[in-house]
Amino acid sequence: MKRELHHRDLGLTDEQVLDMYRVMLTARKIDDRMFALNRQGRAPFVVGSSGHEAIQVASAFALDRQVDWVLPYYRDMGVALAWGVTPLEVFLAVFARGADPASGGRQLPNHWSYPELRIFTQSSPIGTQYPHAVGIAHALRSQGRPGIVVVYGGEGSTSEGDWHEAMNWAGIHRLGVIFVIENNQYAISVPSQEEVAGCIADRAAGYGMVGFRIDGNDPMLVYKTVREAAERARRGEGPTLIEAETYRYYAHTSDDDDRLYRSREEVLEWRRHDPVVNMRQYLIEERLLSEADERDLVASIERTLAAAVEEAEASPPPTDPATKVYARVIEPSEPVRRVEPAVDGPEVNLITAVNRALHDVMEAHPDTLVFGEDVAGEKGGVFKATQGLTATFGRERCFNTPLAESVIIGAAIGMTALGKRPIPEIQFADYIHPSFDQIVNEAARIHYRSDGAWSCPIVIRTPFGAGIHGALYHSQSVEAFFAHVPGLKVVVPSTPADVKGLLWEAVEDPDPVLFLEPKKLYRLAKGPYPEGEYRVPLGRAAIRHEGTDLTILTYGAMAHFALEAVPLLEELGISPEVIDLRSLKPLDWPTVEASVQKTSRVLIVHEDNEFVGYGAELAAQIADKAFEWLDAPIRRYALGDLPAMPYASELEEMVYPNPEGIVAHAQDLIKY
Repeated sequence: MKRELHHRDLGLTDEQVLDMYRVMLTARKIDDRMFALNRQGRAPFVVGSSGHEAIQVASAFALDRQVDWVLPYYRDMGVALAWGVTPLEVFLAVFARGADPASGGRQLPNHWSYPELRIFTQSSPIGTQYPHAVGIAHALRSQGRPGIVVVYGGEGSTSEGDWHEAMNWAGIHRLGVIFVIENNQYAISVPSQEEVAGCIADRAAGYGMVGFRIDGNDPMLVYKTVREAAERARRGEGPTLIEAETYRYYAHTSDDDDRLYRSREEVLEWRRHDPVVNMRQYLIEERLLSEADERDLVASIERTLAAAVEEAEASPPPTDPATKVYARVIEPSEPVRRVEPAVDGPEVNLITAVNRALHDVMEAHPDTLVFGEDVAGEKGGVFKATQGLTATFGRERCFNTPLAESVIIGAAIGMTALGKRPIPEIQFADYIHPSFDQIVNEAARIHYRSDGAWSCPIVIRTPFGAGIHGALYHSQSVEAFFAHVPGLKVVVPSTPADVKGLLWEAVEDPDPVLFLEPKKLYRLAKGPYPEGEYRVPLGRAAIRHEGTDLTILTYGAMAHFALEAVPLLEELGISPEVIDLRSLKPLDWPTVEASVQKTSRVLIVHEDNEFVGYGAELAAQIADKAFEWLDAPIRRYALGDLPAMPYASELEEMVYPNPEGIVAHAQDLIKY
């Protein structure tokens, strides 16, 4: 080890460097024990960290464990141990036991999640943690709370868009974030020269922050660099990028054979820079560690690990895989029995209701904030849905973001860790797809994967659907993608009253809610806007019109069209019952079933594609649970097998469902 830096010159006591070595050695011994358990067939899967001990442990020692947050990735055993995770907790995860506090046996080992330690829940997709980190840092600053955020990842994760989007967000807002990149030369088997163009640290300048490339095997240099970065962050001087050169001594995981892509000579060469061996030598030369001390320390660690393995392996396995999918389970038990009652209030259109509801909810809930593309200032969004929010609540609670949908959602997820209730906007549902991973793999799974330790109360607003001549990329209906996902709730208002009631309920719900606004109805649908607190329960459909001959199941703009079709059908002697589902997930099955039992015929109307659209699941549910009540096949009226709506108004009118089409399909169903 180089001797340019001495621990006392850095303000470290003898006891602190000895403790640093103890944690490094413990991390190495745990690694050895885990791989041994795997070879014995006792641990099905393990992730190694050997070789990374200096960058991980020394960086954690440079932080304030009372106020700071860390987001370690799955190779960060040393960070976790230094931050307070115990060997027993590590092995409970290795054996996938129910007592595992990180996930209750639901995730692979090394997927850290400890709210009491301020370690935010981690998942397997690389790079997703970076937007969470900037969201946490953003919330810390907005709340005026002390603390900075340190987020870790390998060099392979810097190829992910989430890393770049998070770096940009952190740079724009000058957030207290330290990005620690553990460059261990390989992304599984891909060497860094095939993974990274140029120097990672040099990219810091492009995002308005300072960057360093350091020897990640030198704990004193790591400590100095991270401590100085932390001090800059605490002074409000913004984020830092640290690229730490290191090497992993074992395979990527127990399922990987590293002999296929790197030589024994290369591994041995890096072993000459072993951070644990070099740290031991440093302590010996400083006369802080005798041979007897070393023997006692090793024996103590091995006794601790042996006891942890024994206790963890004997601990009961998890027993219930079906719990904690949602923080609040909604299961409607009684059907709606009458037409939705009228509400009082001034008549407004749907977009005005959205704007007023946002004002009302933000006034009632100081922990809410709105952000997205073009939402702030005088413009207030492309549809003016957020107009006036910045003037009323300030730029801390309504602000613009980069055109980067993944970090918009990822940062919102991070903010929830500090009690925020973000309402991010995706400008058009057609552009929600870059954030799909953050919505589906992160937000929707956080409560389940953390065994209920974390919840994710975000409301993602986005306009969706056709009817405004928006062509292929301003007309898409995305509900089927997301209604498929356990852990996510999906709602679609079609009246001004429902906009307020559903938004209020969604904001207060502890689970992520996708709030789909039918832009066809923004100025078409009008109705009373209720004053004061007003809620529409999630998972509760609305009977818009009672009938006896057939049930029309619909939502969004098609609910409006279905009501337009009612007088036309009644003139033909057909009595339709129109059910506006409003809540696609959870579904109000009791109300659907009761209507099917009454009418015995079902027409499902939506503007998404018919094939594998949301209506396909409705039809399957009815066929499975209410088949004996049917007098005719279940019919669907929806978009054909087209990418989306074509631009020309003549073409859109040919394929967009309409009241006349609803009448025609209903007539065919009655004739069956």
